[in-house]
Amino acid sequence: MAQTYLLKTPDGEEVHVETSQAGETITTPSGKQVEVPTLRELKKLPLVEPEKTTVKRKWSLGQSILLVFGLLIAFFSLGGILMFTVIFPAPWQTIETELPTEVVEVIEGDIDTWNLERMLGFWEFATQKDVMDQMRSNGGIDRFYIDTARNRQMSLIGSVVGLVVGLAMMITSFLLPGKKVA
Repeated sequence: MAQTYLLKTPDGEEVHVETSQAGETITTPSGKQVEVPTLRELKKLPLVEPEKTTVKRKWSLGQSILLVFGLLIAFFSLGGILMFTVIFPAPWQTIETELPTEVVEVIEGDIDTWNLERMLGFWEFATQKDVMDQMRSNGGIDRFYIDTARNRQMSLIGSVVGLVVGLAMMITSFLLPGKKVA
């Protein structure tokens, strides 16, 4: 790259000249003909510092799309987080199952110590038409609460991940270079 020097004409006009123009005759911006000194004399003139040009960039379409999708994902994820934690929080209750006393006695007791009357009582209970339905319904309620809690937990985790992804997309949209503007 050639160096540029500041040449002052006899009438006070300042002209930038390069080393490759040494000894030539040039036309100044005002239209006058001026002879550029030789290379030895040119090197005695003050150097012109090259201008630091900053590249201007314009916001690109890709950045806009990334920002909008990031905002949408973050907005809906934040809504999900608020919904599962503040608006509709999970109830803090224990699940109490009501098993028939005969079943509780079988679970907690030793069947080998039963007398004939107790054995017949349990047999009478166990052979009723809706005994299995009663026991299944209690287990079904437990499964419903467990499934509901698990679904809420997974939705909350998904919302937190969505919020992080949305924020990352928005930050990335600002870090990407845009289109160069002349």
